Amino acid sequence: MGWPYEFLTLDQAEKHARRQSLDRYAAYAQLSAVVPVIVFLLYRLGAWLVRTAIPQRGAYSAVPSVPDSPVLKQQRQSAVGSWARAARRAAWWLGDDIRFLGQNWGQRDQMIVGIGWTMWLILLCVLGTGKDYLHLTKRFGIIATSQFPLQYLLSLKSLNPIAFAFRSSHEQVNRWHRVLGRIVYFLLILHACFYLNFYIQEGILSERLVRLVPVLGLVAFFGMVLLNSTAISFIRQYSYRVFFITHLVVALALPPIIFIHARHAGLYMAEALLVFFVDIVKRKIDTIVASTTLELIPGTDLIKIVASIPSQKISRFREHPAAHIYLSIPAAARPTSSPLSAAYLVFEFAFNPFTVAAVDEESKELILVARRHKGPMTRTLGHFANGGVTSMDIPLSIDGPYGCTKRFPNLAGSRFDRILLVAGGVGATFILPLYRAILSENSAARVQMVWAVRGAGDATWPVSETAKSILDDDNVHLFLTGDIFEATGEAAGSSDGSEAIELSQVHQHQRSKKHVSTQSRRRPDLQKIVDDLFRQGMEDRVAVLVCGPEEMARELRAAVGVWVHKGRDIWWHNESFAW
Repeated sequence: MGWPYEFLTLDQAEKHARRQSLDRYAAYAQLSAVVPVIVFLLYRLGAWLVRTAIPQRGAYSAVPSVPDSPVLKQQRQSAVGSWARAARRAAWWLGDDIRFLGQNWGQRDQMIVGIGWTMWLILLCVLGTGKDYLHLTKRFGIIATSQFPLQYLLSLKSLNPIAFAFRSSHEQVNRWHRVLGRIVYFLLILHACFYLNFYIQEGILSERLVRLVPVLGLVAFFGMVLLNSTAISFIRQYSYRVFFITHLVVALALPPIIFIHARHAGLYMAEALLVFFVDIVKRKIDTIVASTTLELIPGTDLIKIVASIPSQKISRFREHPAAHIYLSIPAAARPTSSPLSAAYLVFEFAFNPFTVAAVDEESKELILVARRHKGPMTRTLGHFANGGVTSMDIPLSIDGPYGCTKRFPNLAGSRFDRILLVAGGVGATFILPLYRAILSENSAARVQMVWAVRGAGDATWPVSETAKSILDDDNVHLFLTGDIFEATGEAAGSSDGSEAIELSQVHQHQRSKKHVSTQSRRRPDLQKIVDDLFRQGMEDRVAVLVCGPEEMARELRAAVGVWVHKGRDIWWHNESFAW
């Protein structure tokens, strides 16, 4: 079967009918995005009905589960138990990363949903176009632009109705923003290629390229190319600033350009800009300028930031431990006061996320810990701290709190029998507040924290004079993966153990005068840690949370996945970060 489309000459009535068809199918494409929300709400309703119908285990007990309990074994082997295990295995499989050529291409559910949504939109692009080549070409363009409002909604940090409907957070919804971005890009590539083919076949390419509407179409297309190119992982890792600025500029420029290029897409562009600016205004209103003190943590490349927060806002951070904020440097604290200089303008686009490591309600202070990198933000923060300005007030803008912890199940309640928290480096700024919050709410909770750091100095920032050091906590296992004597200047010892096990030797950190329990210089054996945890109770429901480098999270997930496939009830969360 050959190519079915032709270059047709239409009269005014036929062009009007084509325009009505274009608008109708674009509306279908936009409204169909509501279907996943409805499906998910129905799923939540069904899950609630199932939980209500099935007897639940009693309240939390400090007594461990009995592995050979006939009642628990019967529940596990029942039809409902079999379906529950199958559902958990399927959910875990969907959450696995897809790696190709050494790159992470997202999770399996993103790939499946992305392919499904692409096929649906392509179907809407083709239906009812007949043999009209220009109808097909225009349909790809209008269907792509109909997704812009949803694409902008998925990117919102403060007012995100999609996150609210899914009881999720910006961080979790944002991965679908990336998926939809690739789909829209693909549709616009086809739209542009079809039009260029039409111009070439009709011999009017040079004529069209000097007219405003086609030129603006090419500008919008190249803007999308630039946006998607800078979103590639290695470019984001090389310079997140380039990605962020490009993303912001293109996102603001595309709607007016597309509106002039295709006025019938004006409604969708207006919706996209509306949600974008409403979110910006909300974040501006919620942003405060806090007085802060900064100091370097001796023997490390870490910066400790203590910010004074108004009393009406400090409670929001207390209610949601491990939340994060977006930190920016206001005009009063920038290296230069010239608004046209590069050193000034770079901070107009610098909004770095930092996890709140601790909240002190009495002093109304937040504590942040940042690792110095080559970017302008942490480099400037390091300059503040290096300049001996810890006794001075440095104004910094704080936007937040944000994060998914407010959507977490109650980790200290009866839902989980054991909890494993794993942190790598400054990932402890997320894990440690959760650990403290769990024990604060339920001192009998069986929670274990594993923390891998480069050197002893990296573990000294949680130490305070008024609270017990976590280094004295038997449930906190510290692993020093670098030179364990680097911070104190002692000679590095050797370790010939076959796995990462605790050492009995204790070294005293010179600066803090606190005792730092050292571990093997090898990395923690996450498989052994996970296996030991799950073998303590065959019926235990376990929560596993990790925040650290990608390799650590991937290794831990592989270790936990073994027990998922055995049918264990596990709640998993990976708070990923770049390092």
